[in-house]
Amino acid sequence: MAGGEDRLSALPDELILLIVSRLDTRTALSTAVLARRWARIPRELPELDFRVSDVLPPEYDRTVTLRQRNMPRDTTLVRILDGLMARCEMDTMMTFANGVTSFLEAADGSQDRRLKTLRLEFFQRHDDDGVCADRMINAAVGAWGVEDLEVVVRPASGEDDQTPAYSLPHDCLSRSRLRSLTLGMYCTLPELHSYGTQLTRLVLRDMPASTPVDIYERVFKDFTQLQVLHLTSCRCAHHTLVVDAPSSQIRELVVEECSFLAIELRDLPMLVRLACCLTDTASIVFGSLPCLVDTNLTFSLEGDDLVTEHCEDDFDSFLGMSPTMTNLVIRLTRPRRWIKPSCSERQLPDLKRLLVTDLPSNWDISWPFGLLMTAPLLEVLHIHVPHSETEPEYHWRCMSLSKSRSNLRHYRLKELVIIGFTQRHIWLLKHVVSVCTSLRRIVLLKDGHVHYNGLWAWQMVEKQTCHWTHDEKMAVRRMIKKFELRPLAELIMG
Repeated sequence: MAGGEDRLSALPDELILLIVSRLDTRTALSTAVLARRWARIPRELPELDFRVSDVLPPEYDRTVTLRQRNMPRDTTLVRILDGLMARCEMDTMMTFANGVTSFLEAADGSQDRRLKTLRLEFFQRHDDDGVCADRMINAAVGAWGVEDLEVVVRPASGEDDQTPAYSLPHDCLSRSRLRSLTLGMYCTLPELHSYGTQLTRLVLRDMPASTPVDIYERVFKDFTQLQVLHLTSCRCAHHTLVVDAPSSQIRELVVEECSFLAIELRDLPMLVRLACCLTDTASIVFGSLPCLVDTNLTFSLEGDDLVTEHCEDDFDSFLGMSPTMTNLVIRLTRPRRWIKPSCSERQLPDLKRLLVTDLPSNWDISWPFGLLMTAPLLEVLHIHVPHSETEPEYHWRCMSLSKSRSNLRHYRLKELVIIGFTQRHIWLLKHVVSVCTSLRRIVLLKDGHVHYNGLWAWQMVEKQTCHWTHDEKMAVRRMIKKFELRPLAELIMG
């Protein structure tokens, strides 16, 4: 306001709504008191976000941090901190419930409200704590036509795993227009038939270990219209997830940091995009995935016991099972070694882009070369080896294997990029340039990283910290000149 002029109110209604919708829900709702004209703004907001974390006092986070410092549970200080956190949670839930109730009372009787997205986060120390959430969900799903619902129940302090699980109102989903549902932490899935046939996206996050594995398996079979399924940090130890759903319409599957003993993808006929981040999962077995195009496999298993014949066979079973796959990302974020080089005769016939990243610096990198030869249409090969200041112990056991294949040819590869390139990678470069007849661009970077655009797209980024000497550059150029089958259009060394 300048010189008594209210410039904000002079804006058109559409622009005011756009501005207010960019605010958090608490601030956006408070704008209703600014002027009579603004009173209807909350009714037109497309998204509502009620999170108990937004009203927790700052001292709560400090108490949680102090509590998490590995102190024995039987100390007096721990009991005091647990009591303070529990009291703070109860007081905050009372404030949260009062706020939600006041909002619902103000919205009662409003027939013109339309809501696209509702997000709820709350503590549930007792069954009664979910009453206000039930009322909000019933109103949003039943009367306001919400299409995207997210419900997260935070664990209460000192409850361990005794927090009562929250169940969605059993009668609201059957009459909803819900398209997307996210359930987090202490939530349970209601009867699957309650969702009807309209749900197309389901996210299950931080589900308790008490969730039976057959609940996850039934999701693939009973959600007939589901197209996107994400399972994140779902605890179900000592059980194998078996997916055998020939009628499934799922096109995108993400399994991230779940504790399944193993995963068997036997039959998903419509699956197009797959991302698996395996931490506590020992193996993944691929069956019939005839439409798979984009794949991201991230392996984060601890220890050095990962080079086994069984592991090799598991990955070989993936070859040839996805004839339509064109993009493949393989990440190895923790293990020093993962798999033996393979001589499999199976192929990835349509693979065009391949990224092998976080490759351990002491690992025999003949395996990416083997993947190149199993992908006759591969056009782009990117390899990332984390930068290391010390020279690791390196294994050369597959030199004879590569020499025996010196008469092979690859006719489609156009681009090779290696980040973390050192002199010990010269032999790999030599074999690539001596085999690939269409190679036009080579980028060799001593240091850098991979920038991900989502789960299935990436860019190789140089880090300007390491530089080539003149002699190193000349040695690489002479080697390429000697073995190349076709003159390169571009050679970059950074």
